[in-house]
Amino acid sequence: MSSMMKRRKDTAESDSIRKKFEQGLRLQAQDRHDEAVSRFRKVVFAEPDNMGALKGLAQSLIATERQAEAIQLLDKRAETVAEAHAALTGLIGVCLAIEYFDLAEPLLKRLLEVEPDDPLALLNLANIHERRDEPQQAVDLISRIIEKDPTGDRAGDAYGALARVLASQAMFDDAIAAYRRAIELKPESSTVYTNLSSLFLNMGRNEEALKVCEQALNIDPECDGTRWNLSRALLAAGHIEEGWDLYGFGFACGQRKPLRPFPGLIWDGEPLKDKTIMVWREQGLGDDLYFATCYSDLIAQAGHVIIETNPRLIGLYSRTWPQATVRADTPASTGLGNYGKVDFDYTAPAGLVVSKLRRRISDFPAENTKLVPDPARVAQCRAWLDTLGPGPKIGLAWSSGVSSKLRALLYTELKHWVDLFAIEGASVINLQYAHFEEPAAELRREYGLTLHSMPGLDLFSDIEGAAALTSCLDAAVSPGTFPAVLAASLGIPVFYYSPKAGWPRLGTDRLPWFPTIRCHTLDYRTDRHALAREVTGNLRAFLGR
Repeated sequence: MSSMMKRRKDTAESDSIRKKFEQGLRLQAQDRHDEAVSRFRKVVFAEPDNMGALKGLAQSLIATERQAEAIQLLDKRAETVAEAHAALTGLIGVCLAIEYFDLAEPLLKRLLEVEPDDPLALLNLANIHERRDEPQQAVDLISRIIEKDPTGDRAGDAYGALARVLASQAMFDDAIAAYRRAIELKPESSTVYTNLSSLFLNMGRNEEALKVCEQALNIDPECDGTRWNLSRALLAAGHIEEGWDLYGFGFACGQRKPLRPFPGLIWDGEPLKDKTIMVWREQGLGDDLYFATCYSDLIAQAGHVIIETNPRLIGLYSRTWPQATVRADTPASTGLGNYGKVDFDYTAPAGLVVSKLRRRISDFPAENTKLVPDPARVAQCRAWLDTLGPGPKIGLAWSSGVSSKLRALLYTELKHWVDLFAIEGASVINLQYAHFEEPAAELRREYGLTLHSMPGLDLFSDIEGAAALTSCLDAAVSPGTFPAVLAASLGIPVFYYSPKAGWPRLGTDRLPWFPTIRCHTLDYRTDRHALAREVTGNLRAFLGR
């Protein structure tokens, strides 16, 4: 073969590989991951060092629930990867992209053996330790960057990373100082301002969050993460219409999920008479119950409403809105050739419906449609509660299933609620769906008090059972977790505590979504025992005890 013919052949093969890679990216963007896997596999076979294709292959394998195969693929590649900087950093980037930290960590350490002061490697390794809640290890790595270059751009990145670690440990003043130093060193970095605005939001300092978001947008007007923070800051400050108008940027920055584009079908407030609209669940179950408070209004406007929700909520929603079609959500279906038969005229995420129907505080009704629990399950729960004797039945939750130092600031501990158990004739019923066994045992051991848990009821998996039990209670006490929202959705009086400046309060001293909720304020400065005594006193007065 002549050299010219060989060059033409090589060029043709290269073009073919490039086209397969581009096809893989397009298929991946359409959530057609099985087809994307086929294309990426061919590229990786021809070009083992093509890290873009390797990342695409790993991501699509994970999307098709073949995580073990993706991990095996990367483990095998790690055995042969060269010590060269480009090869190692490429593979590390793939591991970080799919959050395969168990491989990324040793690869980063290999890289640091060769280049001990590589700032990006140090930052990435620090980030892994931060994600694993190993703050001291993260701080030690970040400090190496600052010591090496205390006033340069890399130090600016390091101070930003240090601030995130400090914030995660609820060291707010130190975190703010670190962010301010990062801004001094990298004043053109909108990311630092955006992260600082997140910290101010967590602290309830909404006006400061608004100002910092404005500074970030002056640097980068198109930053979706900043516009999402600005949306929440506006809502929290009571600027509801402006906040809802920016709420869609939550999808753009990946904080609202799932993103389901449905080209040409997204509802934008058009009249719905004689039209069918499909509304899908976004975020967690608690958010879904917040947004579901709009469904009765939507049903009144539309010809027909289809509600796609978590399978655990289908029974509750079907009984509550029998005129609607309620079915299991299909979060991976985006309308990009992977939905099947489209049986609606418009579609919308639940939060978009809220942003159209709850533009002002006056748009929130004085009374919501109450969720309807399963009558047979309600009878079972009433029978069990009757065995506890007469007197009021009070539901209690105090924390979340996901713990961290930052999240812990929003919650209490079971031992703080000893006075609640002293309400005359009352039985306290467990509504905590995770991590309650040990605190309940300690309560019995230290104080001789019993937190009653319904036998055989899994409050996490069996939401029908949780709803039935909750519907039988006289009142519930809870932080801003799912048990509070479920109780309020059922019309049960809820004594609720949360940050006063949190965005769900929409700039008010109450929770406009749920009229039966009685709000108390909890922030990082609150004395938990004093809060529990205040709530208990108000509950005692409510019960006439």
